[in-house]
Amino acid sequence: MTRAFRTVVVGICYLVFGGFGAVIAYVLLPLRTMGVRDPEARVLAAQDLLHTWSRRYLAFTRLVGIIHPHYPTQLALPEPGEPAVVVANHPSLLDVVFIMGVIPRLTYVAKQAWMTSPLVGRLLNACGHIAAPCGKTPADGAIALERMIDALRAGRTLLVFPEGTRSPRHGLWPMHRGAFEAAVRTGAPIMPYVMEVEPAMLRKGQPWHDISDRPIEYRMRALEPIVPERGAGGTKALVAALEARYRRELGLVEDAATEVATPAAEAAP
Repeated sequence: MTRAFRTVVVGICYLVFGGFGAVIAYVLLPLRTMGVRDPEARVLAAQDLLHTWSRRYLAFTRLVGIIHPHYPTQLALPEPGEPAVVVANHPSLLDVVFIMGVIPRLTYVAKQAWMTSPLVGRLLNACGHIAAPCGKTPADGAIALERMIDALRAGRTLLVFPEGTRSPRHGLWPMHRGAFEAAVRTGAPIMPYVMEVEPAMLRKGQPWHDISDRPIEYRMRALEPIVPERGAGGTKALVAALEARYRRELGLVEDAATEVATPAAEAAP
């Protein structure tokens, strides 16, 4: 497949993605939730629908030779109604779609600005996803934390990208503590996943048409779940240890100053 032809195929994938989204938001979603009166049941029905179609979209990209998805060989899913926090690094714009296609019934912590989009916002709101304020003030952080805690206490499984935005090329932004603090306060287990996209695709600032001459190998690997405990080194130590673990898993050069002992809350690798 020539580069020019692959660029055309990638463009078609975007059109299909938009078409999928429109059909789900304005046709399938109303049909799926028709007659469902309980608000929580409606959210779960919407999340199930998005899980199914996320998987189907990734199957489509594989069929046309753009992406080769590699799913985790071992996947420990939380029990229904049991809270959990799924965290991952964020190398590509498609990470949300990929993870939602792997793990069912996720509540995504999204940027608040997305919630007003006619297409994306409709889906996010129907699936009960959480709006995180775009500001970086302590008040904004407190709002996001409270919303995550409420969702966990309701038995939800959260999906959070602790970097807050897509990762830099061959790098990792410092992780924010909010999701980890919510896990500590509620006792919810943390389920870390490593996302790897090679060659790079849809990174921050990367044009959509900047596509490799070969299929994109898209991998998702599970790390050991973490059961956080209050007072076991504090949330800051937990975040530092997990961030260091991600740097090792991704093969990044690590500053000796970032090496910290793994807190008691983290299972041995």
